[in-house]
Amino acid sequence: MIKKTLLGIAMLAFVATGMQASDKDAVVKTLLNYAAAIQSKDIAQIEKHVVASEAFTIFEGGHVNSGWTDYRDHHIGPELKQFIEIKYGFSDIKPRIFGDVAYATLKSSIDVKMKSRAFAGESLVTAVLVKTDDGWKIQHMHTSRIPKKKH
Repeated sequence: MIKKTLLGIAMLAFVATGMQASDKDAVVKTLLNYAAAIQSKDIAQIEKHVVASEAFTIFEGGHVNSGWTDYRDHHIGPELKQFIEIKYGFSDIKPRIFGDVAYATLKSSIDVKMKSRAFAGESLVTAVLVKTDDGWKIQHMHTSRIPKKKH
């Protein structure tokens, strides 16, 4: 009886570890797809990777966007229209899963060309994701620009 109980516990731990690994992969994939959607400048694609409701928030550069509509209409939408060219990506993604909630720490990089200027930079990012019927979605992001090193 003890052997069967221990075997059952070991099997549950193995399944839970496997589920956590696949969830981590899915969280990373969601974040990478979000970054690719930003780079594509396609709002409909970006929306597929976020909680597209008032529950969505983003803190960036000391500015707060509350709700997907606010972010879409007053931040990312107008911003993307100004970009002639954009290279945007995430790296060093480290997800942590807690049931149907996850957070990830990561780095973002951006290189943008506009009519009037160009800029490039890196940021540290914390993303909070929730597991939905449609997979993992970003509910909150907080970015902190990495200052350029002075030589």
